[in-house]
Amino acid sequence: MTLVKLRKKDDPLERDVEKEIDDGGLSPMSPPDAYAPPGSDQAVSYEKMHPVLRELRDEHAAMVLELDAFEALLSQVKADGVQRTTEAGLARFFRCLDESVFPHNRKEEKHVFPLLDQRLIESGEHTKNDPPTTGIELMEGEHDEFLQLAAVVFNFFGLAGRLPDPESRTIVLGTAVQQAELLVEGLRLHIFREEHVIFSLAHKYITSEEFDRMQAPVPA
Repeated sequence: MTLVKLRKKDDPLERDVEKEIDDGGLSPMSPPDAYAPPGSDQAVSYEKMHPVLRELRDEHAAMVLELDAFEALLSQVKADGVQRTTEAGLARFFRCLDESVFPHNRKEEKHVFPLLDQRLIESGEHTKNDPPTTGIELMEGEHDEFLQLAAVVFNFFGLAGRLPDPESRTIVLGTAVQQAELLVEGLRLHIFREEHVIFSLAHKYITSEEFDRMQAPVPA
């Protein structure tokens, strides 16, 4: 399974794909269908993964439930606008981002990504750039983009609620919903890539002992 930095033109986050490998094949993270990457059928099962990776997947599962609820809420907002009943749902989603999604991303960046990036470079699974890059750069870049897009969505929803002009409020609210849908789809695809590619590569290249050290408490 090969993983390098990618950009995909028809990706929900509108990236261009660039893949350089000796055999000229497709990267599992730059596929014709983003949700059916080559090699994803060989993804390591949850049961075989180290507890560190299983914990990350458990957190993903909780995120997906929140995304499902938020998508339903967006459909309601598109139909009826922001009502008192939907304000609580919006607040819940942004609280989830702050308390669950973004801390989860930082955990990946601190514990798993640096070592996996090193191992991918050592194994030759990287671009031919100088210096070489791996798919970890994409994952971290998406983490940053989610932060930025979440801020945009939050501000647009807040602005829509303060505009006195109905026509302007409708336009801004429509933009808020559109950006929120991009955020949801981006997060879904990101989770898919991590669970079907990144975590399987981590299982392959990071030893159980190294995962154990990730779990060890930090000395005071």
